[in-house]
Amino acid sequence: MRRLFTVLALLLLITNCFATQLTGKVVDAGTKQAIDFANVSVVKGGAGDGVPVTGTITDASGAFSLELADGQYTVIVSFMGYSEQKREVTLAGKPVNLGRIQLKEDTQVLQDVEVVAQGSSMRFELDKKVFTVDQNIASAGASVSDVLENIPSVDVDQEGNISLRNSDDVEIWINGKPAGLNSENRGQVLQQMPAGTIEKIELITNPSAKYSPEGTSGIINLVMKKDRAAGYYGSVQAGIDYSLAAPWTTPPGANVGFNINFNAGPVDGYFNVGYRYHTSNGGSITDRYNLLGTGAQELDSSLIYSRLQQEGLQSHRGGGLFARGGLNFHVAEGHTIGVSGFGMVSDPKVFNNRNSNNRSYLLTDFPSGDTARMYSRNQSGTGYHPGGNATLDYTFELDEHKLSVSGTYNNFGWNQFTNYTQIETDTSYQDQSSLNSNQGIDIKADYEWKPTPQSRLEAGYNYTRNWSAGFADAHNIAKSGAKTELYPYYSDSKGLTQNHALYLTYGNRFFDRLSIQVGLRGEYYMRHLESFYKDANGDIKDSYAGMEHKKDTAYFQLFPSAYISYDFGNGHELQLNYTRRVNRPWGHQINPRMDFSDSTNISYGNVDLLPAYSNNLELNYLKTWERHTLSAGVFWKYREGAVQNIKYMDGEVMKNTYLNVARRQDLGIEVVAKNRLFGELLQLTTSANFYWNNIAAVDQEMYHLGDTIPVHLAGQNIFAGSVRINAQFLFTKNFSGQITGAYRSPRVVAQGTTSHSYSIDIGLRHTFLNKQLALALNVRDLLDSRARKNTTWGDGFWQYSENRWHSRSISLTITYNFGNQMGKRKGRQDGEFGGGDDFDDSGNSHSDYE
Repeated sequence: MRRLFTVLALLLLITNCFATQLTGKVVDAGTKQAIDFANVSVVKGGAGDGVPVTGTITDASGAFSLELADGQYTVIVSFMGYSEQKREVTLAGKPVNLGRIQLKEDTQVLQDVEVVAQGSSMRFELDKKVFTVDQNIASAGASVSDVLENIPSVDVDQEGNISLRNSDDVEIWINGKPAGLNSENRGQVLQQMPAGTIEKIELITNPSAKYSPEGTSGIINLVMKKDRAAGYYGSVQAGIDYSLAAPWTTPPGANVGFNINFNAGPVDGYFNVGYRYHTSNGGSITDRYNLLGTGAQELDSSLIYSRLQQEGLQSHRGGGLFARGGLNFHVAEGHTIGVSGFGMVSDPKVFNNRNSNNRSYLLTDFPSGDTARMYSRNQSGTGYHPGGNATLDYTFELDEHKLSVSGTYNNFGWNQFTNYTQIETDTSYQDQSSLNSNQGIDIKADYEWKPTPQSRLEAGYNYTRNWSAGFADAHNIAKSGAKTELYPYYSDSKGLTQNHALYLTYGNRFFDRLSIQVGLRGEYYMRHLESFYKDANGDIKDSYAGMEHKKDTAYFQLFPSAYISYDFGNGHELQLNYTRRVNRPWGHQINPRMDFSDSTNISYGNVDLLPAYSNNLELNYLKTWERHTLSAGVFWKYREGAVQNIKYMDGEVMKNTYLNVARRQDLGIEVVAKNRLFGELLQLTTSANFYWNNIAAVDQEMYHLGDTIPVHLAGQNIFAGSVRINAQFLFTKNFSGQITGAYRSPRVVAQGTTSHSYSIDIGLRHTFLNKQLALALNVRDLLDSRARKNTTWGDGFWQYSENRWHSRSISLTITYNFGNQMGKRKGRQDGEFGGGDDFDDSGNSHSDYE
């Protein structure tokens, strides 16, 4: 640590000694809020006849800084919708601070200026890519899950599970905080959250030490809409969608929403509320061969002794209310107190209701073909998952210093009640219930200091505490209604984790070309688990009996990060970054509860799982032209103890759980290109990922509720890839369209491969009444091709399965915008200025091109 602070002290001494520093801050004259992206130009001498010298733009806090030779200058500050301000200044060797430059709104300018162009849907930064949701026509009336399906490098499967760069070890955050979303609930939350509440989505594939290291693939940060422009504006939205798959009796889905943003002097705020009722139809196919030996990619017919065939139909109906809001109180200059939060509640009578009909199972002897068993199993259930979070934060800004303190509380529930009817030689009935809750608090304190315009030092502390509880049981039900408990499906579990984290990051820019940031995060992590099950006699047993070292764990870990960026000029930039990250098992991965919705395919968690650590390295090249942008990168990820889903046979029943495999590597290339073609007619965004996956062989034993289970996994290698193309058309200033096509090649999982997949979505949008009224038409999955197809093999089995959750659908959404701030929201216009290094909100130097 002494060496680290010595290096930091030396870096702080490196400043530009050959010019005089000119600084200032641009704010709104009415609200006193910072104006980012304001233009600051400097001319030699007077404003009227002066010679242009240089210029810049303001950062997120409204500040700007320039280095100039001594002399007399005129500084001109301007921003669309505001009257221009001028300041005369004389530099004579000493730094000059112009203080706060207040811009007044110019309503006449707003009436006279009309910009007709497509807004940029994506921009690049050092450690992340930023996608603007409003520019995606498919977001009209959609959920956040629907929008994520159109984001490069992100995949959303049939059950709403999310992966980044072919890995589901990813964190989902809201406004830079975890917000209680985990693998247990995020699928349901994001399917219920309206896309209209999201301003942008940030893909942070290699987060700095300022951020939590959870999620070996990175972080998907959802930035909610919030605008501090004076006055008010809002919108009302309504839509309808219809599944185009049989059965045609499926009722349509619908959504309604209202949102408003306002600013009244020292107080600004926002409020959104929406209700979504959604429907979907799907199906599944399973063809499993039970073998005498070990399965392989190529099925050996000489080893087959029986075969299981399944076909099923599924339908899903769900409705829920989602609301969010926030207030910011600017109690004094530089002091802001904010309260915000969101909540969701679903109708327990209809939400997550799944009906599986015509599900028939055929088990035959092989090769004779005699039918050993034939039966059908129908499933009908209800579920609900209320939840939300609340945040209180305080921010203090004084010149080059900024202090932010926040506290967040999360509470989510996930409850499911299911009934099964099985028809074989006789009819039998079962039920299964599952009650789960997750609570957590997150307390953060971040300090930021800019000792020079080119450097930034950040330090902070983060404390998190999470509680979880889960209970499940199941019964056989006689025709008389009497219930008999099924002991193997009983579970009662509780968990508590605490984490103390300290971080320090330092970044600097040298010679206007080289940007460097280094960081170190230390975490002390503690976990306490309790888990109970019932044995064959119905007696309650401790799942962790004799395993106190797994029941209570505590350890300290260091997570370094480093970023280097060099700007060669003329739009060429090279970036290199490294981070160390972790995936700590939690929720269903360690919950021993068994799910027997499919009586031949049972899933449960593994209490023996350990954390998995990864080392991530990326090298990126960025090139910009006036109308084109190209980003090409190479990434390498090495994971020890990667958590993988594994399958094994227990008699005629397949069981699924999780296991730490010895090693997994991913080496890939990611290319993203943005092109504006034919004037403003077409904006094309193309992304491609090509990667090599390697999963090491596994030969070990696993323990579950006193049983010893041998696990043998063959090592696998595959070269895979995916391509996504998004084309946005601007036919007229009021009429636009969008086509999104995606293809993903086969890829490997722990015990097999996933087949290729492809899809096409299309959308049209037309605005009326000076863009106050908008009508959007979308067709999702035009080719009805979205499906998950897997081929898996292991000890005693070879299986092909296909699952389809959503079907082709069409939606129509109408939006009405109102307020006195229409067309007046802050933002940068395309082509308004050139790119240049700056520091983003995470403290990383970046070049920001749109």
